Amino acid sequence: MVYRWTIVRVFPVVFLVFAACASYGPIVDLPLAWRGVDASPQANVLVAQAFATSTLAFGLRDLRPDPSLVGGYDDSDAVVRTSDDVAAYCSTRLGDLLTHAGARFASSPSAVLDAELVEYRVIEGGSFSGVVRIRMVVQAGAAKPWSKTYTGTSKSWGRTHNPENFNEALSGSLPEVAQQLLQDSEFAAALVPPVADPAAPSPPVPYPLPGTGLGQGSSGG
Repeated sequence: MVYRWTIVRVFPVVFLVFAACASYGPIVDLPLAWRGVDASPQANVLVAQAFATSTLAFGLRDLRPDPSLVGGYDDSDAVVRTSDDVAAYCSTRLGDLLTHAGARFASSPSAVLDAELVEYRVIEGGSFSGVVRIRMVVQAGAAKPWSKTYTGTSKSWGRTHNPENFNEALSGSLPEVAQQLLQDSEFAAALVPPVADPAAPSPPVPYPLPGTGLGQGSSGG
């Protein structure tokens, strides 16, 4: 009997593992998305007390010259736009942050908080640098309106033209604005302005001295 041996040579198979690096082209229309925000800012003691004693009406207006512009690049004139409603998006997100910190919104409020969006963009360079700038205006009762501007910044790193990194930079900037507002004692004072004590007596009217402050034909006697 003749045995035939088949020699099977096992060649090592080398698997080359490449990092999955997606290639992104220039962003034409950025869908706004809430990314990378893990915690909500908290109010300081005075703001928390103001929230407990007052109710708010809140809204945000987009005052930027070009409401669709949300980003650009530091090495070119290309821009990033969105077809989303930036004002509605920021109003919802900022309103959620304020509610989480204790703000109460009502149809018949004791104070009105008007947020004016003056800057909202990301510039991509060595990183994705986001900036959000909002002017807050408070009107409470007959008190003079109070206003102050807050600026939030954020950075993220990632592959160029990546929509996720653009949204992370924008998302991270908005809570920073909310944090500054919620830690501002001036904001708390604006929500609950001092009122005159109705039980306090009126100051006395000074009695005119003889010969002063008398009308024609009057007598000081």
